[in-house]
Amino acid sequence: MLPRKILATLYLGCSLSLLTGCWDRVEINQRGFVVGVAIDKPEGDNGKNLYKGTYQMIVPGGLKQSSGSTTGQGNSMNPHAGQAYFNISTTENSMPAVAARISGKTSRSPYFEHLRIIIISSDVAKNKANLPNVLDFFLRNSEMRRGVQILIAEGKASDILGIYPNNESTPIDYISSIAKNYQKTNFMLPESRIGDVHEFLIKNESFVLQTIKKEGGGVTLNGSALFDGTTKQLLGFLTGEETQGLNFITKRVKGGIVESNIDDQVVAFKVERSNRKFYVQQTSPGHMKFTIKIIAEGTLDKSITNIDPSDGKTVEALEKSLEDKLTSTTNKTIKKLQHTYKKDALGLGPYLFQDHYKMWKPIAENWDTGENLFAQAEVDVQTKVIIRRIGNIFESTKE
Repeated sequence: MLPRKILATLYLGCSLSLLTGCWDRVEINQRGFVVGVAIDKPEGDNGKNLYKGTYQMIVPGGLKQSSGSTTGQGNSMNPHAGQAYFNISTTENSMPAVAARISGKTSRSPYFEHLRIIIISSDVAKNKANLPNVLDFFLRNSEMRRGVQILIAEGKASDILGIYPNNESTPIDYISSIAKNYQKTNFMLPESRIGDVHEFLIKNESFVLQTIKKEGGGVTLNGSALFDGTTKQLLGFLTGEETQGLNFITKRVKGGIVESNIDDQVVAFKVERSNRKFYVQQTSPGHMKFTIKIIAEGTLDKSITNIDPSDGKTVEALEKSLEDKLTSTTNKTIKKLQHTYKKDALGLGPYLFQDHYKMWKPIAENWDTGENLFAQAEVDVQTKVIIRRIGNIFESTKE
């Protein structure tokens, strides 16, 4: 048997462990739940501060009142009464300082575990190394989740947080719902999550992020923002059509429509499956010839009224028209990246690194920097469209 003194010591130790609580515990009613952050360049402070941070914070009571309806209008005494959220802004020289300053302007300190979206203005992203500096705070924060979405705003980021949230309680809910619609359209990128962006920042490969733009009373997420893999700065934007071509080349297409014209009428093809393969031939030490083969399968979503889509020759003509359109679109994207920006967001460099390392190693330093061999590479696109189904009817009119 153990001596009584040892037993008493063990008993007291166990009792003390049961009495201890969570040293960092904060009651839920003392937390300020931040769901969205917008980052802009300050205006009118003569360059005193680097960033203007705008937080969208949840009002729990307002969420209950606005359930199933639009947000409340507030009143003269309390403009946030009945609302599900409010926006609060401040300016500082770093994101930790922004968070600290906002803590002194609201009764509940900012809490980021429920943060869903970070919107960075194009003015901020265009400056060298601003993107890593801004995201460093959120990447290191223990409250942060790796699924937070990153968006690049064409214009002021804070304006996006002030839109009217159609059918949703908050603007962040509204934007998040739109961002998930990439499976219905190939004119926008899939969601750019902070974990993926962190990987982009570590690598020296050029990359694209999802964009957002205020349009009327709402927003649009068509297009993409191109970043230099070395400097991490925003170079410019790709249009929705150019982004469509990029999505097919980078195997990001999950659905959406491809349209072509036959006899001045529009034919719409609904993409159900898509695949892409790269092939390369080194014609000289510094010159590469790439072949990109794209296959898209799907359904005829809209046909021409005076043709019979069940006829084999007609289907072949429709497929040829769609192939020509897809080839034209992807070539526009390639031309923009090779000749306007001279940056490889197509994934050709990573393909060489992974599958043809002996070919890649001597040219790696001069791929899209230095001699810029990417801009000199020959890229040939070959497309194949397969119409698997023609819809539920054979004809829509009868002459």
